[in-house]
Amino acid sequence: MNRLPAVILTALILLGLYIVGCSGSKKNPVNPGGAADVTINIVGQNGSNSYNPSPDTVSMGTTVSWHNSDTIGHTATSTSTNAFGTGTLSPGATSPKVALNTPGTIHYQCTIHPAMVGTIVVR
Repeated sequence: MNRLPAVILTALILLGLYIVGCSGSKKNPVNPGGAADVTINIVGQNGSNSYNPSPDTVSMGTTVSWHNSDTIGHTATSTSTNAFGTGTLSPGATSPKVALNTPGTIHYQCTIHPAMVGTIVVR
C-alpha cells in the first residue's frame, strides 16, 4: 500500500491549521521572520536601567526584539497593555520581533525580576 497520499494529506491539513492559527487579529503580533527594526538589550537587574535603550521612542509599525545580554534568564512583558510577552529568554537569546502598531506608552518588565522595568513610546 502506498502511504505517500496519506502523508501529503496530513502535511496539508497541518499546514492549513498552522495558517488558520496564525491569522488571528492581534493588535501587536509577534512575528518571528527576519530581523527587527530595533533591538533592545537586556543588561541585567538594574531597575529602570535593565533594558537599553529605555525609554525608547519608535514609530507605529516598528518591530522590536529583546536580546538577553545578561548571564541569567529574563523576560520583557508589557504591563500597561497586552501588547507583548517574550517568554523567558536564555542568556544570549533574542526574542521574536514584535510589531508595535498601536500608539501610546508601553511599560514592560521582567516577570522573573519585577524590579526590571522598561518603557517604549509608540508614535
